Amino acid sequence: MFIIDDILLRQLGITIPGLSLVWTLEQIRDFAYKELYNPEKVKNKIKENRLLFEFGELTSGEYENNNAKLLQELKLAQRGTEMNLSVRTDILGAR
Repeated sequence: MFIIDDILLRQLGITIPGLSLVWTLEQIRDFAYKELYNPEKVKNKIKENRLLFEFGELTSGEYENNNAKLLQELKLAQRGTEMNLSVRTDILGAR
């Protein structure tokens, strides 16, 4: 019942931050996006991968494989931050 109330109030443009289930779910989603698409964390993983290779804990093949995956992950993270995924967009133009 609360979900239906939230959706109906949302359609009318009425939101009560902190009391709305939809608002709470959006906050959780935004936090998850920030954690998932964080370029600094990926850059740190790339540095760690390089250090492991330099200390001889990774073979050349493992290093190259990990580095390729991490560079792809970095591109996705940078796109995610560029797109500003935390901004809600309504296709009808209402916000």
